[in-house]
Amino acid sequence: MIEQHPNVEYVMLTDKQIAKRVKAVAKQLDKLYEGRTPVVVCILKGSVVFFSDLIRNMKTPLTIDFMAVSSYGNGTK
Repeated sequence: MIEQHPNVEYVMLTDKQIAKRVKAVAKQLDKLYEGRTPVVVCILKGSVVFFSDLIRNMKTPLTIDFMAVSSYGNGTK
């Protein structure tokens, strides 16, 4: 069951719908990279939960790495 939050008008996708799609994407990637060992890069910190769910669902051997990026340039004060 989805916990309602007072600031949320409606839920676009349930947790089950998201999990189902993540599994489907993992299956597609397994097929695409069959016989290879891809390097899968997680952009910290915003994608770590999705990244973890995705690689847990993949059966392909893989190497993981992490990258920290910033959207702020030298002009930011």
